[in-house]
Amino acid sequence: MSEQENRLLSVVEHWLPRIEVAGIPSATARAVIDRAGTWDNWLSAWAAEGEHHARIAQQALAAGHRVTAGEAFARAALFHHFGQFMAFDDLGAKAAIAARKVALFRQAAPLMDPPGELIQAPFESGVLHAVLRLPLGPGPHPLAIIIPGSDSTKEEFPAFERHFLARGIATLSMDGPGQGEGREHGDLRPDFTPACQAIIAAIANRPELNGQHGLVGMAFGGNLALRVAPAIEGLAGVISINGFYDLGSFWDALPQVYRDNMRFSLGADDTAGRARGFTLAGSAPVTAPALILHGGKDKIFPPVEAQKSADHCQGPVELHVFPDGNHVCNNIPWLYRPMLADWLADRFAGQV
Repeated sequence: MSEQENRLLSVVEHWLPRIEVAGIPSATARAVIDRAGTWDNWLSAWAAEGEHHARIAQQALAAGHRVTAGEAFARAALFHHFGQFMAFDDLGAKAAIAARKVALFRQAAPLMDPPGELIQAPFESGVLHAVLRLPLGPGPHPLAIIIPGSDSTKEEFPAFERHFLARGIATLSMDGPGQGEGREHGDLRPDFTPACQAIIAAIANRPELNGQHGLVGMAFGGNLALRVAPAIEGLAGVISINGFYDLGSFWDALPQVYRDNMRFSLGADDTAGRARGFTLAGSAPVTAPALILHGGKDKIFPPVEAQKSADHCQGPVELHVFPDGNHVCNNIPWLYRPMLADWLADRFAGQV
């Protein structure tokens, strides 16, 4: 088997459940993978499928079918996202497909149910980008701030956001420095606090929001959320999903395909050294209520990192390691997603 075939199989092994739970049906995802055949065709096959769904969206919009159009634009963005998320051989092509993803999602956002509003938060010499969605029904609403991982972006989360929206919780999915549109601010960085504070400041005076905040971090974002939590005044709760305590402690055991991701996200110059900066050791302990979730079969971030993360919390903490869960537990979304949405809703309601 060629190296290119091996790489395709490795990406599929680690991330097919994630692709499916994001909103791409399994049969469709597998058909695109089969059409790609080898890794060197991966990006073009996913982008071509994305353009097919973009055409569906345009036709629906022309016919006045706004719901269908919004769903198709969002799917088209997802196909482009998963085409480029692990593609590092041609960074120019990767950037072009990532930009197309952003453009498609901007067409989708106002058509979604409930709609998404694009937020720009002044940050450093530019802005950070996020998407705000408000639940149906009277407000003001509490807010879940969703922090992506090293290779995910705000465009990946509409299906995840629905769990919060259905419980009366607004969502704000962000791209921080090094993530998606946030790459204009450089590589992924350990201290995400200024970025989160900028995002919160951008929506601070919204009458639809009641000022209650929760942090939800996925994978790499799980570590970042725990790092940020002590700096957010009055935080109702923080959730870390398959995060880690210290990236450097298991760097050498990471799958090669993930280390390739890290070279892109953290920078190719001394990637291992930069990885060692992503640790909770020496950072302020978490005193807000915390929920730590992890999959027992995670082949990227070892499950032992969940206990270490929980030990870093000095406030109320719940730890759940699901024996059959994979990375980010995307093979059991029916279990962990309602659990974490209910947990955060209870904290907002004071039912603890």
